[in-house]
Amino acid sequence: MPKISIIIPVYNVEKYLEQCLDSIANQTFQNFEVICINDGSTDNSLDILNNYAKKDSRFKVFTQENQGQGTARNKALDLAQGQYVLFIDPDDWIESDMFKNLLNAFQITKSDVIEFNYKEYNEYSGTFKTYNLAKKMRKKFNFDLDLVSFYSLKDVKKGCLSKLDFHVWSRAYSLEFLKRVNARFAPAKTGEDHLFSCIVVFNAEKISYLDKTLYNYRCRQGSSINKISPENMAIFQNIELLKDYMIKHNFYDEYEREFKNYALKVLCWHYTNLPDDCIEKYEQMCQKFLGPNECKKLLCKAKTNNSFFENVFSIKNERKFGVKRKIITILWVKIKI
Repeated sequence: MPKISIIIPVYNVEKYLEQCLDSIANQTFQNFEVICINDGSTDNSLDILNNYAKKDSRFKVFTQENQGQGTARNKALDLAQGQYVLFIDPDDWIESDMFKNLLNAFQITKSDVIEFNYKEYNEYSGTFKTYNLAKKMRKKFNFDLDLVSFYSLKDVKKGCLSKLDFHVWSRAYSLEFLKRVNARFAPAKTGEDHLFSCIVVFNAEKISYLDKTLYNYRCRQGSSINKISPENMAIFQNIELLKDYMIKHNFYDEYEREFKNYALKVLCWHYTNLPDDCIEKYEQMCQKFLGPNECKKLLCKAKTNNSFFENVFSIKNERKFGVKRKIITILWVKIKI
């Protein structure tokens, strides 16, 4: 039986897919399976997957109609046979000793989850930036992972939904733990990982920190998280699924304020990635979902209209379509760097 199951949802990523699959095939630890869910690709992604599967029986390919990463990952979880699970996006790649390091960490810590550092590669600028979990935890939660190399919900109670990262690829998971807590993804094409990540954080007794940089995340224009799409309307369903989970499992009363802060944050983010013909409906749904006062706050923040004094002089950060910029405004003139 494989020690590790790697889950990859694949949709129209022919340009990047071979680099991703090669980084897995060339691992120093070789007892693994790769479950690739072809999510209705219309480019050559399926042909690339089939070529790898023909050469290496550890690569297993399954095809479904285009339903999004959430449904694809749920299907792969049902098929997984490994003791541990990793999620890798098909346009990213991993370091060659990733599996070896994670297995050692699981054996030493006996944790449900192992979290590690990662690098972000900005395709627009061609630069890398390393994200260190210990530094982020000190900054966001005043919690020192260098002193205590693991955390749980009680350590990040204030900010657990609005400050923690929701991407699933910077952690490795015990499959037994995921099945025990029934950790599932929302059946959506965007924001589907929020539900899964919240279930993990709410239930994990011990999330251990491995101080190694093991994953390379590609930040690019046109990826599912950085494109203008009506699929961003699915965020309302995703939020409701999380709320229902929290109520059913007796988390909501204690974390109601956290949930509302989270909802405001993600609704604001998805607003900026909507096509023009969806904005009116989105605003109406926000009004119904949040109420008039909170909706006004959201729209004020999302539209990022400068005040009079900010138009005279201000410096703001913007991230859109996978590109990070500083916007300097001087006397109503905006300069993007």
